[in-house]
Amino acid sequence: MVRYFNYECTQEEALDLAKNSLLELGYKIDLMAPEGHFMLTKMQGVKKDIRQYDFRIAVLVEDRVEVIIVAQRKVFKRDSEASIGGKNLIQTEVADKLPYSLQRSIFYPIIDEFTKKGLLDVEDITFHANA
Repeated sequence: MVRYFNYECTQEEALDLAKNSLLELGYKIDLMAPEGHFMLTKMQGVKKDIRQYDFRIAVLVEDRVEVIIVAQRKVFKRDSEASIGGKNLIQTEVADKLPYSLQRSIFYPIIDEFTKKGLLDVEDITFHANA
């Protein structure tokens, strides 16, 4: 779950634009590494049907601004190993794929805010092999 954005400024300025955009959208910055042109937001929860997902946004500025959703899914265990008292009923799994509707609800506001700040969304990245 990655989106790429082009920028026409320095890496530091692009990281600052991304940071300000995420702050305006209500994200809280957890880790900021300006020397590595990287930042990570705090974990946020979202529900989809009966599932609970926690996600955070990672931003890496290199040739392009790379925005990555890092997610985990909370799963209610219904097997015989689950305890009766309620402990260990919820298991956390790393989710490398979120439902498309959740990805849209996360990425679309980011795309809109980044575009306002001058970071342009790269619609399609394809690598063509010379044959």
